[in-house]
Amino acid sequence: MSLLIEFRAGVKVLARHLRNSGRDPRRLAWVLGRTLRVIFTGRAGAIVQRHLVVDHLHAQYPDWIRRYDTLDDASRNQLGLSLARMRLRPRISVIVPCYKPRIALLDAAIKSIRNQLYDNWQLCIADDASGQPEVRRFLNDWSSRDARIKVTYRGLNGGIAACTNTAIEFAGGDFVAFLDQDDLLAETALSRMVESLNLYPDAKVFYSDEDKLDVDGRRHSPHFKPDWNPEWMKTSNYVLHLTMIETKTLRDIGGFALGIDGVQDWDVLLRATEHVGDGAVAHVPFPLYHWREGENSTASGIYLKSGLYDAQQRVIENMLVRRNVAASPERTLNGWRLRYRIPEPKPLVSIVIPTRNLGWMLKRCLDSIRERSTYPNFEIVIVDHESTESLARSIIDALASDGLATVVPFHGAFNYAAECNLGVRHAKGAFIVLLNNDVEVITPGWIEEIVGHACQPDTGLVGATLLYPNDTIQHAGVILGANGSADRPYIGYRRGYAGIAGRAQSAQNVTALITACAAISRERYERAGGMDETLAISHNDLDLCLRVQALGYRNVWTPHAELYHHESMSRGYDNSPAQAETAKEEAARFRARWGAKAYEDPCYNINLTLNGQLFSLASPPRPQLSAFQR
Repeated sequence: MSLLIEFRAGVKVLARHLRNSGRDPRRLAWVLGRTLRVIFTGRAGAIVQRHLVVDHLHAQYPDWIRRYDTLDDASRNQLGLSLARMRLRPRISVIVPCYKPRIALLDAAIKSIRNQLYDNWQLCIADDASGQPEVRRFLNDWSSRDARIKVTYRGLNGGIAACTNTAIEFAGGDFVAFLDQDDLLAETALSRMVESLNLYPDAKVFYSDEDKLDVDGRRHSPHFKPDWNPEWMKTSNYVLHLTMIETKTLRDIGGFALGIDGVQDWDVLLRATEHVGDGAVAHVPFPLYHWREGENSTASGIYLKSGLYDAQQRVIENMLVRRNVAASPERTLNGWRLRYRIPEPKPLVSIVIPTRNLGWMLKRCLDSIRERSTYPNFEIVIVDHESTESLARSIIDALASDGLATVVPFHGAFNYAAECNLGVRHAKGAFIVLLNNDVEVITPGWIEEIVGHACQPDTGLVGATLLYPNDTIQHAGVILGANGSADRPYIGYRRGYAGIAGRAQSAQNVTALITACAAISRERYERAGGMDETLAISHNDLDLCLRVQALGYRNVWTPHAELYHHESMSRGYDNSPAQAETAKEEAARFRARWGAKAYEDPCYNINLTLNGQLFSLASPPRPQLSAFQR
């Protein structure tokens, strides 16, 4: 990527922010402050790369819409027949809080509801004391033309949360869905929601994918989301639009909280999902909501709403109190992170390192652990696979004689799974960190970060961010079914790359990860049966991830623990015919064992490709799997 291309992209990004600021001094100050933070933290290149990559990934979106998201008469009729056969046909109340709207945009929003293929809806509009006669005339006209449209007028301006609550008060539907006054629903929005309800009849909260509308009404920047991802949701409202919640659930939790306008939707989703449980949340993988960009929309920039960061912090802190989670929110350049507090006294953490020869590499790994780690209570367990090299032998023997590490000999053919299991059996810690000998610690608090996550009652394996020595990404989780059995997203992207919606810089649930650096509680590792030793070379880590998940735990990847990974240096790559054949057999065994779970990753959207550059568009999208297939 040339410097000229990067410079042009950077100018384009800055120009867009300046344009969206509308010459407002407060907004301009935000743009200037963020620009300086980006430059001084050395993340300018990564941010420019994000915009270049996103532009590339989305370049074919207009064609994708034409081919896969445009209805003709035949498909409308087919969808109508499908709806008629559905057992559940609830009434849906669409909630629109309204304040000093542009009438043309509000008119388009209302028409997008009236054009729904699903007809069992109610539109509840609450005007938040706009004080504009033309708005009242406009709304009264619509309510007189369609009995399904209900309008109420507040006497005092109370903000978006209060106004939304007012609209909910006269909602008569079984479910409520939310639409901002200047945005649009896809023609299929409510029908897809009902379709999903019939697929998941016990679900109480639904959310869809979305995209944005530019000033000329063109759709762009799709956000194809993962299935329910509670860890990511703790620090970012990745769900956003379209959201539909059971009316009873919404009333049970007291509706929208006041005093946090701008993030009231995030707060209500957190409380609603706490109330109904993670199993009652369904993702509807279609771009059903079109979020209009403009000078007054947060689609254009977070700085547009005063006090938003403070409100976000209150939402996170309130969530932690409700859930009795010992953690502190911390604002970063790319959003929020949680620092989980590890219980006192700090539990022993056993770092299990399989190794063979290459003493210089083992020394670098061990030195980085000792010199950079800040966690006070850890032990090192070396699993030595018949090292004969003089330097390696002297290092390992010295560790054993000085009591600086537990050294466990391993004999026989290379078997990564067996070596890890052997190391865990000799470990004394309540928490295990599996660590390759070709890894070098970067982040001083790396143990606190991954073990802090592993301490959480619903968490299984926790993976770190692994970087190549040139400061590009090597591991940020694994996507099952991608480019064969599995692949890693963001390979080769710059350190600090944020990804779409900031996902590449947010701690989140992942289905799978590699165990070159991974933490897990000893008890959960043993309950899962450890690693499968019949998978000696490959897929043993992926298999462990799925077995841990089958026990009811969610795996986590965090960007806040970084290490260099000099990948596969001690064993080499699987280039020999024998190694390649073994890896092929193990991949086949893994897929046969896990069936659909090995092919369709719920943390990766069906509208995104599994072949080629990950996070680019799938052509065509893959079929949606039911909960039973997953």
